[in-house]
Amino acid sequence: MFNWFRIAVTVFAAVFIALMIFLAFHFYGKSVEAKGQVNQLQSDNALQTETISTQALNFQRSNQIAGAAQLYAVQIVGKSQEREIEYRTIIKRDPASGKCVDSAVADRLLEYTNSLRASAMHTDTSQPAAKNTTATSTGCRLTYGQAVYWIDPLLTTIDQLNNQLDGIKQTEEARQK
Repeated sequence: MFNWFRIAVTVFAAVFIALMIFLAFHFYGKSVEAKGQVNQLQSDNALQTETISTQALNFQRSNQIAGAAQLYAVQIVGKSQEREIEYRTIIKRDPASGKCVDSAVADRLLEYTNSLRASAMHTDTSQPAAKNTTATSTGCRLTYGQAVYWIDPLLTTIDQLNNQLDGIKQTEEARQK
Protein backbone atom coordinates (compact mmCIF):
# COMPACT_ATOMS: atom_id res chain seq x y z
CA MET A 1 0.00 0.00 0.00
CA PHE A 2 2.88 2.21 0.71
CA ASN A 3 4.17 1.81 -2.85
CA TRP A 4 0.77 2.48 -4.22
CA PHE A 5 0.56 5.71 -2.23
CA ARG A 6 4.05 6.71 -3.27
CA ILE A 7 3.23 6.10 -6.95
CA ALA A 8 -0.03 8.05 -6.62
CA VAL A 9 1.75 11.00 -5.01
CA THR A 10 4.47 10.89 -7.67
CA VAL A 11 1.90 10.72 -10.49
CA PHE A 12 -0.10 13.50 -8.87
CA ALA A 13 3.04 15.64 -8.49
CA ALA A 14 4.05 14.95 -12.11
CA VAL A 15 0.55 15.79 -13.37
CA PHE A 16 0.50 18.91 -11.17
CA ILE A 17 3.92 20.03 -12.45
CA ALA A 18 2.88 19.31 -16.05
CA LEU A 19 -0.35 21.25 -15.51
CA MET A 20 1.59 24.16 -13.98
CA ILE A 21 4.04 24.15 -16.91
CA PHE A 22 1.14 24.06 -19.40
CA LEU A 23 -0.63 26.90 -17.60
CA ALA A 24 2.59 28.91 -17.39
CA PHE A 25 3.17 28.57 -21.15
CA HIS A 26 -0.48 29.23 -21.89
CA PHE A 27 -0.66 32.41 -19.81
CA TYR A 28 2.79 33.49 -20.97
CA GLY A 29 1.52 33.24 -24.57
CA LYS A 30 -1.57 35.22 -23.64
CA SER A 31 0.64 37.79 -21.91
CA VAL A 32 2.89 38.15 -24.96
CA GLU A 33 -0.18 38.50 -27.19
CA ALA A 34 -1.72 41.12 -24.89
CA LYS A 35 1.58 42.99 -24.71
CA GLY A 36 1.72 43.05 -28.52
CA GLN A 37 -1.83 44.42 -28.65
CA VAL A 38 -0.97 47.05 -26.02
CA ASN A 39 2.12 48.09 -28.01
CA GLN A 40 0.05 48.28 -31.21
CA LEU A 41 -2.63 50.37 -29.47
CA GLN A 42 0.01 52.69 -28.01
CA SER A 43 1.57 53.08 -31.45
CA ASP A 44 -1.87 53.79 -32.98
CA ASN A 45 -2.61 56.34 -30.24
CA ALA A 46 0.74 58.06 -30.79
CA LEU A 47 0.09 58.24 -34.55
CA GLN A 48 -3.43 59.51 -33.98
CA THR A 49 -2.18 62.15 -31.53
CA GLU A 50 0.45 63.29 -34.03
CA THR A 51 -2.16 63.46 -36.83
CA ILE A 52 -4.60 65.45 -34.70
CA SER A 53 -1.82 67.78 -33.60
CA THR A 54 -0.73 68.35 -37.20
CA GLN A 55 -4.31 68.99 -38.29
CA ALA A 56 -4.87 71.44 -35.44
CA LEU A 57 -1.68 73.29 -36.37
CA ASN A 58 -2.78 73.40 -40.04
CA PHE A 59 -6.23 74.68 -39.08
CA GLN A 60 -4.70 77.34 -36.86
CA ARG A 61 -2.30 78.42 -39.61
CA SER A 62 -5.12 78.46 -42.18
CA ASN A 63 -7.26 80.57 -39.86
CA GLN A 64 -4.40 83.01 -39.34
CA ILE A 65 -3.85 83.32 -43.09
CA ALA A 66 -7.58 83.73 -43.76
CA GLY A 67 -7.86 86.33 -41.01
CA ALA A 68 -4.94 88.29 -42.43
CA ALA A 69 -6.49 88.12 -45.92
CA GLN A 70 -9.83 89.32 -44.55
CA LEU A 71 -8.20 92.20 -42.68
CA TYR A 72 -6.29 93.16 -45.82
CA ALA A 73 -9.52 93.04 -47.86
CA VAL A 74 -11.30 95.33 -45.40
CA GLN A 75 -8.41 97.77 -45.46
CA ILE A 76 -8.13 97.97 -49.25
CA VAL A 77 -11.90 98.27 -49.70
CA GLY A 78 -11.89 101.19 -47.27
CA LYS A 79 -9.05 102.86 -49.15
CA SER A 80 -10.84 102.20 -52.45
CA GLN A 81 -13.99 103.86 -51.16
CA GLU A 82 -11.97 106.88 -50.09
CA ARG A 83 -10.39 107.09 -53.55
CA GLU A 84 -13.81 106.70 -55.18
CA ILE A 85 -15.13 109.72 -53.28
CA GLU A 86 -12.07 111.69 -54.33
CA TYR A 87 -12.42 110.59 -57.97
CA ARG A 88 -16.10 111.50 -58.07
CA THR A 89 -15.27 115.00 -56.85
CA ILE A 90 -12.57 115.43 -59.49
CA ILE A 91 -14.62 113.89 -62.32
CA LYS A 92 -17.64 116.10 -61.61
CA ARG A 93 -15.51 119.14 -62.44
CA ASP A 94 -13.94 117.65 -65.58
CA PRO A 95 -15.89 118.36 -68.78
CA ALA A 96 -14.46 115.26 -70.51
CA SER A 97 -16.19 112.98 -68.00
CA GLY A 98 -19.57 113.54 -69.65
CA LYS A 99 -18.39 112.52 -73.12
CA CYS A 100 -19.65 109.23 -74.48
CA VAL A 101 -17.42 106.23 -75.01
CA ASP A 102 -17.80 104.83 -78.51
CA SER A 103 -20.90 102.62 -78.53
CA ALA A 104 -19.03 99.61 -79.96
CA VAL A 105 -16.54 99.74 -77.09
CA ALA A 106 -19.31 100.25 -74.54
CA ASP A 107 -21.28 97.31 -76.00
CA ARG A 108 -18.24 95.01 -75.84
CA LEU A 109 -17.59 96.03 -72.23
CA LEU A 110 -21.22 95.42 -71.34
CA GLU A 111 -21.25 92.00 -73.05
CA TYR A 112 -18.02 91.02 -71.32
CA THR A 113 -19.37 92.21 -67.96
CA ASN A 114 -22.56 90.22 -68.45
CA SER A 115 -20.63 87.08 -69.47
CA LEU A 116 -18.45 87.35 -66.37
CA ARG A 117 -21.52 87.84 -64.19
CA ALA A 118 -23.32 84.91 -65.84
CA SER A 119 -20.36 82.57 -65.36
CA ALA A 120 -20.02 83.54 -61.70
CA MET A 121 -23.67 83.48 -60.68
CA HIS A 122 -26.62 81.16 -61.12
CA THR A 123 -29.34 82.79 -63.13
CA ASP A 124 -32.78 83.15 -61.59
CA THR A 125 -35.21 82.47 -64.43
CA SER A 126 -38.26 83.30 -62.32
CA GLN A 127 -37.36 87.02 -62.26
CA PRO A 128 -37.34 89.24 -65.33
CA ALA A 129 -33.97 90.63 -66.37
CA ALA A 130 -33.27 94.09 -65.02
CA LYS A 131 -33.05 96.85 -67.59
CA ASN A 132 -29.84 98.87 -67.79
CA THR A 133 -30.64 102.31 -66.38
CA THR A 134 -27.14 103.80 -66.59
CA ALA A 135 -27.63 105.42 -70.00
CA THR A 136 -27.63 109.16 -69.90
CA SER A 137 -30.20 111.40 -71.55
CA THR A 138 -27.95 111.74 -74.60
CA GLY A 139 -28.21 108.03 -75.33
CA CYS A 140 -24.71 107.11 -74.07
CA ARG A 141 -24.25 103.62 -72.76
CA LEU A 142 -21.07 104.63 -71.00
CA THR A 143 -19.34 107.92 -70.36
CA TYR A 144 -15.65 108.37 -69.73
CA GLY A 145 -16.45 109.41 -66.18
CA GLN A 146 -18.36 106.16 -65.57
CA ALA A 147 -15.45 104.17 -67.00
CA VAL A 148 -13.08 105.85 -64.56
CA TYR A 149 -15.42 104.89 -61.70
CA TRP A 150 -14.94 101.23 -62.66
CA ILE A 151 -11.15 101.27 -62.62
CA ASP A 152 -10.43 101.50 -58.89
CA PRO A 153 -13.05 98.89 -57.81
CA LEU A 154 -11.71 96.51 -60.47
CA LEU A 155 -8.13 97.02 -59.34
CA THR A 156 -9.22 96.58 -55.72
CA THR A 157 -10.94 93.30 -56.60
CA ILE A 158 -7.83 92.09 -58.43
CA ASP A 159 -5.74 93.03 -55.40
CA GLN A 160 -8.11 91.13 -53.08
CA LEU A 161 -8.02 88.04 -55.30
CA ASN A 162 -4.22 88.14 -55.56
CA ASN A 163 -4.06 88.34 -51.76
CA GLN A 164 -6.44 85.39 -51.45
CA LEU A 165 -4.34 83.37 -53.92
CA ASP A 166 -1.23 84.23 -51.92
CA GLY A 167 -3.03 83.03 -48.77
CA ILE A 168 -3.90 79.76 -50.50
CA LYS A 169 -0.26 79.30 -51.52
CA GLN A 170 0.88 79.98 -47.94
CA THR A 171 -1.66 77.47 -46.62
CA GLU A 172 -0.49 74.81 -49.08
CA GLU A 173 3.16 75.46 -48.20
CA ALA A 174 2.40 75.23 -44.49
CA ARG A 175 0.47 71.99 -44.99
CA GLN A 176 3.29 70.38 -46.96
CA LYS A 177 5.88 71.08 -44.25
